[in-house]
Amino acid sequence: MKFLLSLTGRLFISVLAVTITFSSYQTFASDSPYRGISVQLWSVKDSVTEDVKGTLKSLADEGFDAVELAGNLGEFGDDAAGFKAYLDSLGLKISGAHVGFDKLTEDKIDETIAFYKTLGVDWLIIPADGRAWSDDGIQSIVDQLNKTAKVLAPHGMKIGYHNHQDEFNDYTDTNYWEYMLENTTDDVDIQLDISWAYFAGKDPVELISRYGDRIRSAHMKAQVSQYDKVMSTIEKAKPGSWGEKMGIIFGELNKVTHADNGISSILGQDLIDWSAIVEQFAKSPDPVWLVIEQEVYPQGMTPLQAVFASKKELEKLL
Repeated sequence: MKFLLSLTGRLFISVLAVTITFSSYQTFASDSPYRGISVQLWSVKDSVTEDVKGTLKSLADEGFDAVELAGNLGEFGDDAAGFKAYLDSLGLKISGAHVGFDKLTEDKIDETIAFYKTLGVDWLIIPADGRAWSDDGIQSIVDQLNKTAKVLAPHGMKIGYHNHQDEFNDYTDTNYWEYMLENTTDDVDIQLDISWAYFAGKDPVELISRYGDRIRSAHMKAQVSQYDKVMSTIEKAKPGSWGEKMGIIFGELNKVTHADNGISSILGQDLIDWSAIVEQFAKSPDPVWLVIEQEVYPQGMTPLQAVFASKKELEKLL
């Protein structure tokens, strides 16, 4: 009898453990306005390079539903099937992948499609493209997005675009970002980076209200300043490229988040009204992926710790 009680106890504990583990990947019900909480792996890129398996396990243990890819697969760089199998073993999905147009040229697109289909990815997102904030280039990127959408469609895949701040610069009677949405087909899904939209001086809630039917996922990332606050520093530095300009911006953001001013680059401890954003997304016609991203880190926190902290703050709002 003692043996049976002991065995029954062990079985109960095992079943309970499995139930708890499984439930951590069931963040949202099927009728939820959210597909789940993902994390942009660029946020923890050094950890991915050093120990991709350990990093992914840590993310899974923290209860993330998915990861968003940014090119770096660590030791799985040339092994899409192996990476997918490892994610499956952890219960993690892939919410999307950042892929530049350089991987979607006529001589490379078939290879790119095959690679990401092996990963089970059905959405490729352009992470940035200078033409998207250029009078001479905006139409060409619109045309390329529409063309690529047609090429991907037979493969059950879609193309998307992810903004920074400069897409919101004025263009004709609107701005580049809105022109892009108004002139691409519904087959082009949008990833709205809330942080960079706010940094550009836009109201993310208003953008979601107008374009919620086009937004498939959102980068949920704290913002501690806005462009008009750092404009003079950028103008004095006279950066020679967009990359140099972004370096200056990140330098200014780091100054703010490292100062003792009550503002942090942890989501919910910054300047953005995240409650209003979450409420607006709940009104969108289709569920969205909420993708945690960190590009600025509080002092004393590792990238993983910062990502975990932002996730905890987001969960309080949902």
